[in-house]
Amino acid sequence: MDYKRKRPRRRKKNSSVILILLTAAMLAFTLCAILLFSYIAEKNKTKQAMAEIETMEKSLFSQSEVDNYIEKAKQEFLDKLKSMVENGDGMLDILQYFYPDYVIASSSGSYHFFPISETMEKNNYKLDKFTYPVYNEETKEWEGTATYMAGTEKEAKKGIDVSTFQGDIDWKKVKNDGIDFSIIRLGFRGYESGKIVLDSKFIDNIEGSLDVGLDTGVYFFTEALNEKESIEEAEFVIENLKDYKINMPVVIDVEESTNTEKTRTRDLTAEQRTKNVIAFCEKIKEAGYDVMIYGNLKSFMIMMDIEKLEGYDKWFAYYRYPFHFPYKIKMWQYTAYERINGIDGKADVNLMFY
Repeated sequence: MDYKRKRPRRRKKNSSVILILLTAAMLAFTLCAILLFSYIAEKNKTKQAMAEIETMEKSLFSQSEVDNYIEKAKQEFLDKLKSMVENGDGMLDILQYFYPDYVIASSSGSYHFFPISETMEKNNYKLDKFTYPVYNEETKEWEGTATYMAGTEKEAKKGIDVSTFQGDIDWKKVKNDGIDFSIIRLGFRGYESGKIVLDSKFIDNIEGSLDVGLDTGVYFFTEALNEKESIEEAEFVIENLKDYKINMPVVIDVEESTNTEKTRTRDLTAEQRTKNVIAFCEKIKEAGYDVMIYGNLKSFMIMMDIEKLEGYDKWFAYYRYPFHFPYKIKMWQYTAYERINGIDGKADVNLMFY
């Protein structure tokens, strides 16, 4: 009796399980179908989009139009190159025009391309605020001066740098000719002998500049082989400045010597020269003076590692116009050929930015 009552319940239980499994199977099938249809729809959209792009490309530019654009760009390049050559632009200016994202420096007939650093501080000078000297074809001389102006207000001081090569200087006339400051050569290390020498006109020049009230600094031409010699040069500068109160920087002059075959630093690496410059600057700073590094494109880009000198003010020699150098500088030596009252012959002239 009890056995006969239990069997119907087992059938009911089995039927429920089958129903659940069938429902799950149907749901799974439905989901797969939905995913399949979605994939097919997206694939059709992609095909349609690609077809539309191809249609747009065909409608926008035909092959002949593309060829014409390429030919036009090529001709514009050649026309610009021809114009620059006819205008007398040098190779460095031409390369700089076509490669604006590089700093280009030359050495021994070769050109070196340096991508502009993203991390170094850039200058913020406005090119339209500069005026430049003008070359006179008849006299074969540069005439006029460089300025950096905001309306009628000067935004840069004008100054000179001098040494024994300028001879006797009438400092009153210099000041009255609109000069605001001077950088005096204090001395140099012999490029072959290695001997440290005081400039023969240093005392006359520094006293003359200070007496007429010009802002005054000094520079030293280095030929140091290592940090020890650089510190020796710095100590020489400090010793010879002890009787004078200057209010402008002490500058280390980093240039290639005129006689490159005999110079004692001809095999110096950029890494070592950079260490030497830093050693000099730090010794000068310890003595309480402001410091600055002087150089040209080759000095800063080839002879030294400019990124390791980021914390120091720079005095940049660049005699081409318009001014072009991406990194921040404190002073620009824009000519070595300007006539200044009180100085016989031509002089180096500079702008110092406020």
